[in-house]
Amino acid sequence: MKRTLTLAAAALILAGAPAALAETASPWLHIRVEESKGKQSKVSVNLPMAIVHAALEAAPEKVIRKGRIHLRDHGEGDVDIDDFRRIWAELKKAGDTDLVTVEEEDETVTVAKKGDRVLVRVDKKDGSEQVRIDLPTTVVDAFFAAPGDEVDLKAAMVELSKLRGDVVKVTDKDSSVRIWIDEKNAQQ
Repeated sequence: MKRTLTLAAAALILAGAPAALAETASPWLHIRVEESKGKQSKVSVNLPMAIVHAALEAAPEKVIRKGRIHLRDHGEGDVDIDDFRRIWAELKKAGDTDLVTVEEEDETVTVAKKGDRVLVRVDKKDGSEQVRIDLPTTVVDAFFAAPGDEVDLKAAMVELSKLRGDVVKVTDKDSSVRIWIDEKNAQQ
């Protein structure tokens, strides 16, 4: 009986959680994927960032410890995260600049730093594909803030939670992907 009452209480709490979350102004992560050809499928994911943070906490310690990924534990022995930290520090000092531009016959790829953002742009010359990634530099700073051979995914997610608006947009003739953060619990 006691177990049944405990389960019933937990069910009531969980049933009320979406309503409570809907009333708060906490950030939500939205992912929408739409395919227009073939099956014409649509996938929508709407998660409070608090759930994303909780999922990081719940990840097996073998993968993530305290929100950090230890690169040496994952067979990435050739990766020296300190080199990436130094590169990032130098890039931040460079100010606004196009870091990489690759022009091919059918597309142009650009990675740039503009103000407090890292921008990735991919454009097909015929207009059939477009990729837009806008990442605040504070997210990259937080990611590299862990000591030693670690990167801090949790700290990066905390910084990402402060963002409002689009993070990733990908469109082509057959599909689209959009990832954004706002205070709404439903997709726009």
